Amino acid sequence: MNRPCHAVRHRIIFLLSLVFLGLTTITPAHAVTTESVFNRFKDRLLQIRIIDKATNSKSVIGSGFFVDEHGTIVTNFHVVSRQVFKPEDYRIEYVTEDNRAHPAQLLNIDVIHDLALLRGDSAETPSLYLRERKLEKGERIYTLGDPLDLGMTIVEGTYNGLTDDTMHERILLAGALNPGMSGGPSITEDGTIIGVNVATAGNSIGFLVPEKFLRSLARENKSVPVKDYMQVIRQQLFDNQNIYIKALLQKPFPVKQLDNYTVPGRLARYINCWGDSGDDHGPYTTADDYCAIKNTIFLNSRMSTGEIRYNHHLIKSDSLNRIRFYNLMEDYFTSPQTSLSGGKDDFTEFQCKTEFVQKDKLKLKTALCLRRYKAFDGLYDMVLHSASVTENDRGLITTLVLSGVSYDNAIAFAKAYLESLAWKPR
Repeated sequence: MNRPCHAVRHRIIFLLSLVFLGLTTITPAHAVTTESVFNRFKDRLLQIRIIDKATNSKSVIGSGFFVDEHGTIVTNFHVVSRQVFKPEDYRIEYVTEDNRAHPAQLLNIDVIHDLALLRGDSAETPSLYLRERKLEKGERIYTLGDPLDLGMTIVEGTYNGLTDDTMHERILLAGALNPGMSGGPSITEDGTIIGVNVATAGNSIGFLVPEKFLRSLARENKSVPVKDYMQVIRQQLFDNQNIYIKALLQKPFPVKQLDNYTVPGRLARYINCWGDSGDDHGPYTTADDYCAIKNTIFLNSRMSTGEIRYNHHLIKSDSLNRIRFYNLMEDYFTSPQTSLSGGKDDFTEFQCKTEFVQKDKLKLKTALCLRRYKAFDGLYDMVLHSASVTENDRGLITTLVLSGVSYDNAIAFAKAYLESLAWKPR
């Protein structure tokens, strides 16, 4: 048997020791690199531009990619929303790898999952692979897009599973996403689409729309542009709110104690709650319990919807007399913090009904307010605001906000919310 010479043997031992110490690595010639993935798939990537017709200048930029050989393009709904709401003022174009601009036509949208399909003017275009693939947590994926209009880039990251605290599934990406990368693809080394870039939380944490929602939209697409996108959005919002409101109303709301008041607690896994107590305002103190969903549904730069938010505000005083304490409660009651989006072009004025509600030993002054969406018939924003008038030295202010719900669902949810409130004497 041939044996290596003494010098060669020592070199092998030296190299093995470096590997053991982490000072060097041996890379197989066939290993996949980020560079090789980018070079292989960069011709599938596009910059999406929303062009202001009056000035012929870019108004919004995002990313996109070809998803079949017929020129079908994928991007986010929020990238193209200006053109959806004001087609008379904006047009869509995409820019290919050779820096040539092409006109694009909107084909279909999914506002719930923030997706849009476009038709390009190129035939037989190279595309990424739209197919189901199961990933393990920690597996390497590659995110592509055009950040800050700097040109196409690739970021290596890792798959961290699906978020469990959002109403609609998102893939949690350990990797940097920046403005302009919205609508770009996240892929495996073989070009299989894992998800569509949609949002960032900063600090190298990003979120993707799972590929299954894209496949669903692609199956629905018949290559014929939708005629009335306002009606499509309205139906998607209506169906979506019907699903989650009815699910929440299937059983009594979970409750928790706030002093001697019983109030709604965390209603679902996708609703996150926080508390803050001990604020001293001189003659009285406050404590707050706040719950809300993390992600709302983007419609346009003025307006989002799909919100569930509620706040319990406990006020206590040992020094205010009965009249001054009632006036303090009235001040809080007449100034609810709603922070809803949109304006008079999007909604009617709020119509409110105020009345006293008696529930066992708890007496509440309650205002129920509704405003109607002008573009989406049958959908409303609702604010329910209640103040206890049971005690003279402590009280509860509770506010519920729902956006983008039907009238029947708003009333049913408000009723269930009030039913969950209770008071027990000290």
